[in-house]
Amino acid sequence: MPAQVPGTVASALQALGQWDHQHPADLDGQDWWYRTNFPVIVNSTEAASLCFDGLATLAEVYLNGALILTSNNMFRRYRVDVSKTLLPENELQIVFRALTADQKQKRPRPRWKTNLVNHQQLRWQRTSLLGRIPGWTPPVPAVGPWRDIRLELAPVLLENVRCRSIISVDGKVTGPASRHSNPAQPDAGLLTSPSTDFIVSFHADVLASVEISAARMHVGSHAASLTFTNGELHGELRVSSPERWWPHTHGTPHLYDCRIVIETPQGSQTFPQERIGFREISLDAHSSFAVRVNGEPIYCRGACWTASDIFTLTATEADLRRDLTLARDAGMNMLRIGGTMIYESDAFYRLCDELGILVWQDFMFANMDYPVGDAAFSENIRLEAVQQLDRLAQHACVAVYCGNSEIEQQAAMLGMPRELWRNDWFGETLPALCQERHPGTIYVPSSPSGGVLPFHTRTGVTHYYGIGAYLRSLRELRQADVKFTSECLGFANIPEPEIIDEFMVGLMPVVHHPRWKQRVPRDTGSAWDFEDVRDHYLQELFNVDPAKIRSFDMPRYLELSRVTSGEMMARTFAEWRSSYSNNAGALVWFFKDLWAATGWGIVDHHGRPKAAYYQLKRSWQTRQLTITDEGLDGLHVHLINETNAPIEGFLELQLLREPSLVVATHELPAHVSQRAILTRSMDEIIGTFHDINYAYRFGPQVHHVVIATWFDSAHNVISQSVHLNRARDPEPQDNAADSLVSQSSPLGEGRFLVTLTSDRLLHGVQLSAPGFLPDDNYFPLAPARQKSITFAPLGGHGTSFRASIAALNLMGEISVAAKASAS
Repeated sequence: MPAQVPGTVASALQALGQWDHQHPADLDGQDWWYRTNFPVIVNSTEAASLCFDGLATLAEVYLNGALILTSNNMFRRYRVDVSKTLLPENELQIVFRALTADQKQKRPRPRWKTNLVNHQQLRWQRTSLLGRIPGWTPPVPAVGPWRDIRLELAPVLLENVRCRSIISVDGKVTGPASRHSNPAQPDAGLLTSPSTDFIVSFHADVLASVEISAARMHVGSHAASLTFTNGELHGELRVSSPERWWPHTHGTPHLYDCRIVIETPQGSQTFPQERIGFREISLDAHSSFAVRVNGEPIYCRGACWTASDIFTLTATEADLRRDLTLARDAGMNMLRIGGTMIYESDAFYRLCDELGILVWQDFMFANMDYPVGDAAFSENIRLEAVQQLDRLAQHACVAVYCGNSEIEQQAAMLGMPRELWRNDWFGETLPALCQERHPGTIYVPSSPSGGVLPFHTRTGVTHYYGIGAYLRSLRELRQADVKFTSECLGFANIPEPEIIDEFMVGLMPVVHHPRWKQRVPRDTGSAWDFEDVRDHYLQELFNVDPAKIRSFDMPRYLELSRVTSGEMMARTFAEWRSSYSNNAGALVWFFKDLWAATGWGIVDHHGRPKAAYYQLKRSWQTRQLTITDEGLDGLHVHLINETNAPIEGFLELQLLREPSLVVATHELPAHVSQRAILTRSMDEIIGTFHDINYAYRFGPQVHHVVIATWFDSAHNVISQSVHLNRARDPEPQDNAADSLVSQSSPLGEGRFLVTLTSDRLLHGVQLSAPGFLPDDNYFPLAPARQKSITFAPLGGHGTSFRASIAALNLMGEISVAAKASAS
């Protein structure tokens, strides 16, 4: 059968229409052969290398019938010298051996077992756990040539390029010693230097240089010579006072072009390298775990990244740019690649550099007792780590390395003694490799780790599911005192109707149907799933019985469920971002669904945002207003300014009795300094007692809603937050549609603008326009306040536009349409 490479057996079957999630093929149970023929013109003056960037997982490679490579690690790259093997016509064959057969070998047993996977022998395999975790991944294991295969022919071939930007303490960087310098605490204003070294594929004297340039930056262009020693070129290039690379929430992610030029008897050859960014990464010495970039504390927020395509494990650069731009636009400044996933492509890190998104990078170990004492296994993972570190050290975005996901937690929860939680590989060898190959980054032995027990919330790094799987109340958040959570807030997030239709195959979307339940994530062995978690909070937020409403009104159940998980996440981040919190970062589990599902993703598997994405987007901005409920001390408002400039503006408070009666309103000037949070009591601002959060309950509620709005000096809305004083279903009203006024107009380049106003508060306003993506959705619309939403085309430039508008308290839908102008 035809097969696309890069790709997998599963992607080949899918392309031929031969994949069925209900009856998946046993990919690990068979051998799979790949074959191709290729001609080549052999030139005796050229070096020839056959390169394999990823073979999953037990592979043998034959060129013209001769075995040239055996691989047992899908995370390693291989380069084979084939200068003497190539013919004018060549046949390349790769066989991927059955993993199941290999797992039947007798090997030492683990000291403890995990429920994450069905086969404990997977601990011996260097392969992704995606597709092999029955609780929450589709049954699509990685088998095949999942990364590039290429033949390189040239007079000079580069291998193992290592290019790091290092902030020097004294302005001097000299050779290998620069790898061991400590850039964590540099002095401001001193010289900064990238250190570059690489290996060439032949041993002969060459003239070489490295060049760094940046258009429109005052540093101009810089070059330095490289020295050739024992087949290896070394060099350092010092750049005086370059522009720093920042996460996009705190500045501009400045990057510099870099290239290596080598002069040979056959002429000059230029090798473009990854763009270089100069930044300092460190931990705050006075905090349990808090990241600083260029000396500034960074509130890290974002999500745990998943493979963009579970079948190919490879995304196009266009798809990656779409997904990562969504993350950037939502206010995310950190993404974590967890140990159950894969090391991402070069394009992923390149785009994170460009977009200003920090990367927390796990090594691909999770939940198991890996046999690191076995000599062959130990050498295999050492080479894997070295290759990945040399590749990732070129990227300014990579800030944190983590040894594994949940190994320490797994051992501790199984009651193992402390000395079995962490082995020498994660505790000593791996951090030393990180310091040697990528200095100036943070190392974490395991996620979670750092407390009396690894998963305790008040110290180190935790996985926080108090709001979520453990069904805790929002009122416990301050008591939990979460310092940094590298994964949190897992909910079964309901996708849009089109995705439900996709996996229900036209059947009625009832949540007890086996097709529905197959796509709901669960912890292996548990008697509950994450839909049960969402239902718990649906009842808490809306004071309705989930079982009853889904039994008699499934459409309403889905409407309320869509906004439930995002509302809980947004309320959690309102607390964590307030001035009263010690939280320094939180990453939602996770960014994107692996398949059409009511999955953990806040974005569906096609890359379209769910309701939770928009609710979090309104909580993650650089200039942000949040509200915290302080009980008998009323409500407090927090104005967050992460920019490096002060903000002059106004704060408006409005107490509203639904649907539209304003009980009280007050506005006052607000000056928020750069990189600061301004916190004020609402009772102090309004000046009289209104029982603003209905804490004293001396009588019936006078107002139901508190609306806080932060304006700039021109009275443009910077941020807005709505606090509800009662838990109830905002039932649709017959005449609510008459209060909504909508308009649509073209903006050019296929975009359209929709403006909405209403004479009453509308809850959970939802907009849908086929072929377009709104920049905001599922929002509350304050009375007499105009809201503008921009719709961007998902593909091409459409000439016509039609959007439907709904709300939780709006009976039915209304529509608005427009056509693009002739120009």
